[in-house]
Amino acid sequence: MGLAALAAYVLCATPTAYPLDSAELATAAFGLGVAHPPGEETSLLWAKLFTLLPFGSVAFKVALSQAAAGALAAVLVFLLVLESIEALSFVTEATGEKTRVAVAAATAVAFAYAPGVVIVANRAEVYAVQTALSLAALWLALRARASSDARPAFVAALLIGLGVGNHSLVAGLVGLGAVAAALPLLARSSSRARLLALSLAAFAAGLLVHAYLPLRAGALFASADRGMDNVVWGDARTWRGFWWVVSARTFAEKTSVVHGNASPWDLPFLPIEELGAIFALLAPAGAYFLLRRAASRVVGVALLLGAAGAMAAALIGGLDPTNPDIRGYLGPAIALIAVLSGVAIGVGTAFFRAHRLRTVLVLVFLVGALSRFPSPAQYPGLRHAHAADFEARSMLDDLPPRSALFTHHFETGFLVGYQRFVEGARPDVAWTHLAFAAGPGYAERAVAARPELGPVMDAALRRAGLAEQLTKLDETRPVRIEPDAVTPPDIRRTLGPAGDFWAPARSTSPVAMAPLPAWVLAEAAQDRQVRGYLAWRNYIDAVWSCELGFVERARERFAELDRLVPNDERFRALRANCR
Repeated sequence: MGLAALAAYVLCATPTAYPLDSAELATAAFGLGVAHPPGEETSLLWAKLFTLLPFGSVAFKVALSQAAAGALAAVLVFLLVLESIEALSFVTEATGEKTRVAVAAATAVAFAYAPGVVIVANRAEVYAVQTALSLAALWLALRARASSDARPAFVAALLIGLGVGNHSLVAGLVGLGAVAAALPLLARSSSRARLLALSLAAFAAGLLVHAYLPLRAGALFASADRGMDNVVWGDARTWRGFWWVVSARTFAEKTSVVHGNASPWDLPFLPIEELGAIFALLAPAGAYFLLRRAASRVVGVALLLGAAGAMAAALIGGLDPTNPDIRGYLGPAIALIAVLSGVAIGVGTAFFRAHRLRTVLVLVFLVGALSRFPSPAQYPGLRHAHAADFEARSMLDDLPPRSALFTHHFETGFLVGYQRFVEGARPDVAWTHLAFAAGPGYAERAVAARPELGPVMDAALRRAGLAEQLTKLDETRPVRIEPDAVTPPDIRRTLGPAGDFWAPARSTSPVAMAPLPAWVLAEAAQDRQVRGYLAWRNYIDAVWSCELGFVERARERFAELDRLVPNDERFRALRANCR
């Protein structure tokens, strides 16, 4: 089952840098940086091992780290189905081991090939690792209960601690299922205090992975003049800075915006979308059979608590069904709903007395699950995902020698950082990301690496004199700026188009832009993340062009938007009002 899942994820893995957070996480793994809050150090250390492989790009190798974790998650679904069915004595008495193994195998494949599971296991991310850690902790806690052996429970506590060092929200809430599974063992023990102390010690040992944050931050700040392009969020050298990272405060501040785009009422339908209607709707029956018997009730409660924890994490994170990261939050829930469905199918086989018919039905189930093998070239397969990488390289290639580049959009910043730090592109360019300027420690590192950018960074932080400092810097380094919605109008009016970016008026060169290649448009048509990134860059550039009177430039951008998002209402309103 692990190989069946791994084969799909490897064949579907992105070969180059990808949008969203993937380019950032690939860069952070390669350079052992500090990824965006809450730090996600467990995944970075795991991915670093894969960057040592002697083949493929760094982005592909970090995707392989998630593929391996995703395969482990599929194996754990297989084991959890067997563990859960074993708790139902009437099923084990009526069915053979081969039948139960076949049911568990089909369930594991049904989970592994769910689109939302594939998309977090075939690119640089953290969610496949978190799903594997959460499922492993739950399975080990159930094994400890079944065998009356506390040692697996200690390992489960260790894994929950490592999970908190990866994605604290998902790890903590899903970990409640593992705690519920282990509580009967604690209740039966004559040395409860000792077991509790050892469990807490194991959990604390897992939390030690957090030590990575201040240790790496100290090293990276010390070498800021040599590694500015590496990823370092915040300044974890102090307790206050450490808490800023692990508490994910930067995202908490955006909660109102995130939840403004959320659709929490879609939650009940997402497991159906991922697993298929018939299969997903069997889960309540599986939960019912586990809960109605005392011998299996703890198993049912543990599975339900774990699934509920992942769903709660998705709701807290802002349930946007179009965001693949939300499918990552829901990874443990999708897995445990699949487990409950597998239990229902296992119970169903117990009622078939005709052994041949039972075998046929289980084989049909297995073949149906295998038929969902994802297409490597069709989303969520990312085998041909080159457009974002191409766009970033084109942007850098378009820059004059010794430019000073200021980006704004987070995806552009991540992609440019990957190109420069991992691929070594354009070392002559002095680059900084203005949207991060106010973040703890960022300006300090930027100025240490490129002292000539100091006045610009200071003006950006003070929100005063930025246009003057950009114009002054342009006298020694050609300044190029990525447009953004938050740039004040008075600064925009001092700029003009210059290739793929904008520049102070004296460096303006409104040359016609080359249209996106047909293959990029074809990739964008089937990949919403690529389409969204390219469309946003064209849209915000068109906003500036319309506002500042560069009508021909606006028309060029409108032509691209017509190819990317012809029916977008915001784009059509902009074009209608552009004069």
